Amino acid sequence: MITTDYYINQLSGKKGEVRMSIPKYQQIKQNLLYEINNGKFLPGDKFYSEAELKRKYNVSGITAIKALQCLTNEGYLVRYQGKGTYVSKAKRGKIVKFSDIEKYKDGAERTEVLEIRRMKDPRIAAQLELEPEEEFYHIKRLRLVDDKPIFVQNSYVITEFIREEDAKDKEKFTSIYGKLRQDFGIDLYQADSKEITEIVFPAPEEESRLLELEGREPSAFIRRYTYLFDGRTIEYIEGYKRWDYFSIEIEPI
Repeated sequence: MITTDYYINQLSGKKGEVRMSIPKYQQIKQNLLYEINNGKFLPGDKFYSEAELKRKYNVSGITAIKALQCLTNEGYLVRYQGKGTYVSKAKRGKIVKFSDIEKYKDGAERTEVLEIRRMKDPRIAAQLELEPEEEFYHIKRLRLVDDKPIFVQNSYVITEFIREEDAKDKEKFTSIYGKLRQDFGIDLYQADSKEITEIVFPAPEEESRLLELEGREPSAFIRRYTYLFDGRTIEYIEGYKRWDYFSIEIEPI
């Protein structure tokens, strides 16, 4: 069984001057990672300082800093200016399931398509991995439950998957994924995607009006990328959900 003493001996040259060929800062990193993963440090604990690592391994400040920086870059440590280095509280190395808890699951749902237009915007084009002057479609929709607006969704879709003659009929896009499956046989419900959620305060003026928020209320800002089988981004979404209808559950698998 490999223990922390093994790594220390490799670094310090004790017990027969055994040496490893990998860089010293990488050896220190592996030793420190062993200590983190085996409970010597708990999430949120203050970690070794640069000076402590210099003494512990008899190395230079540059080597100690590189070891700490590696673990920081990989998300195991968090460094605060003037306070020191701490073990990250993030759940690394664990598979978890994120569930969007729909508080309105028993309500009557409907979707209104507010706008469909072909447009240019370098900022959105960059999210779709298009050239700055390339066009795409913007489909703006409002989701309601029991006639209460809960979600404003701006979907940006690359032009090859929206037929120009269909774009004149908003009702055809109450379900964008259903439309794409019907027209092109693409099932985006099963496609790879990435989603990022933040709380914004206050909600933007236009979205606040559509969601019927009162005064300066927050909203959940959701960005989602959906990918084709060849890795291209087919759709980028910027959506705003009412804060009182937003809930996420995280549990281990």
